[in-house]
Amino acid sequence: MDFRFTEEQNAFRQKIKAFLAKELPPDWLTGGAPEDETDEWWRFVQKFLKKMGDNEWISATWPREYGGKERPSWEDAILGEELGYCRAPAQDYWFRWKMIAALLVHFGNDEQKKRHLPGIASGQVYWCQGFSEPGAGSDLGGCQVKAQDKGDYFLVNGQKIWTTGAHRAHWCFAPLLSDPDAPKRSRMLSMFLIDMKSPGITVRRLESLEGAAHLCETFFDDVKVPKENMVGERGRGWLAAMALVNIERSGLGFASMPQKILEQLVEYCKETKVNGVPLSQNPIIRHKLAETAIEIEVCRMLAYRVAWVQATNQDVTSVGAIIKLFGSELMQRVSATGLEILGLYSQLVPGSKWQKLAGNITRDYMWNLSITIAGGTSEIQRIIIATQGLGLPRM
Repeated sequence: MDFRFTEEQNAFRQKIKAFLAKELPPDWLTGGAPEDETDEWWRFVQKFLKKMGDNEWISATWPREYGGKERPSWEDAILGEELGYCRAPAQDYWFRWKMIAALLVHFGNDEQKKRHLPGIASGQVYWCQGFSEPGAGSDLGGCQVKAQDKGDYFLVNGQKIWTTGAHRAHWCFAPLLSDPDAPKRSRMLSMFLIDMKSPGITVRRLESLEGAAHLCETFFDDVKVPKENMVGERGRGWLAAMALVNIERSGLGFASMPQKILEQLVEYCKETKVNGVPLSQNPIIRHKLAETAIEIEVCRMLAYRVAWVQATNQDVTSVGAIIKLFGSELMQRVSATGLEILGLYSQLVPGSKWQKLAGNITRDYMWNLSITIAGGTSEIQRIIIATQGLGLPRM
């Protein structure tokens, strides 16, 4: 593996950096998930996402037959790294677009591709991911939202949870229990595209620990989903879902987001004095910062490995689990280190004039508590690494 970037790749990175510097305000929020769900914030996000589409960055790596440019997959990796570093508002949506586009390209029929891919490429049709349920998180095979075959349509009943952005979404992609009597759990699910304006859908926003309200629970009460909205073969929803979580778990944001926080902490330690001595001269703090810098570089190399495996069309399952495990736990360690350095300042509520680093460290710490659960728990990642990566037997 050669991790040196080509001149073309470096030029693409500079193009992304210039775009972000132009489009994001100087005081853009750089903490965890978006905390400010005002209409003004959403209008800004919509304009930003549309500009992503206008630059053809959402569809750049798609096949030409589906409106893409067949650009190298490395461009997606570079774009993701820069979006993560700036905490750009496109990050969450971009990942879901990657997932739904992959679902349609690899499993969808021609009509589904023609109907949905242009809206995704434009950056103007928003999707949510209906995977988790109150009784089925990391174990997607336990999904219980039922899709009963009624001839021309499926009748959907049940509840999904943690459907991020469902209150803004036009569509949802979700595995549903269509064949409860199948001999294997992996054949009980089918993947569906659900119009979020369908009668019978209720979305309720949930406030997370750090104050964000973009997480949602979604209820389906006798929702009619047309037969043509089933993606791929009936009973193969598990296969499609597993292909998509590999996309969700891999990403250079695991390294670039902590990198931004580290840089903020270093500047804070240079500028802040205790008893007349800068924090940057405290040997314990210097050690913590150095250890963090090393771990971030390790994470970056693991993420580049995932990008290389994807670019060479190899199976990404186990290497994706490695970066998900290391990256999510790293994000927790970095924010915890930040709290230690900030001391009592870390306890101040958002908006306080005494708050340091705009409250980003505190908000990150609270948000990152969930990061080792979302997208599959650390325990699940370790099982994948052991069985599929190392070939160890299951217990």
